[in-house]
Amino acid sequence: MPLVTIHHKFGVPQEDIIWSLAKELPEIVAEALNVKGKPEAHLDPGDVEVRISRLGEHDVNTRDVEIIVTANFYLERMANLEEREEMILNAVRDFFADYDFNVSGYVWIDLKLAAFGAL
Repeated sequence: MPLVTIHHKFGVPQEDIIWSLAKELPEIVAEALNVKGKPEAHLDPGDVEVRISRLGEHDVNTRDVEIIVTANFYLERMANLEEREEMILNAVRDFFADYDFNVSGYVWIDLKLAAFGAL
C-alpha cells in the first residue's frame, strides 16, 4: 500500500488545487507503480493513501510542492524506477498545466523493504 505525502507551501498553490491533486494521485501512482503479473505488487487506486502536509515557517530550502511516494520494494519496480518516476512527474506537470500555475517541486519515489497488515 503506497503512501503519498504532498508537502506544500502555504497558499502556493491554493489549498483547493492541492486537494484536487490529492484526489488525482491514487490513480496516477497506482498506474505508475503497478507490477503486472506479480499479485503482491498489483495496485489499484484504492490501495494508494494520500496525506497532505503544509510546510512550516521553520522548514528550509523547500519547494512549492514536494511529492514523496513511499512503497514496497520489488525488483520489478526497481528495474525501471526512473521511468515510473517520470510517469508520475509528467502527470503532475500536466495537472498543474491545467491550472496555468507555475510551481517548483519534485517527485521522489522511496522504495522500502516493508510489511503491511490491515486491521
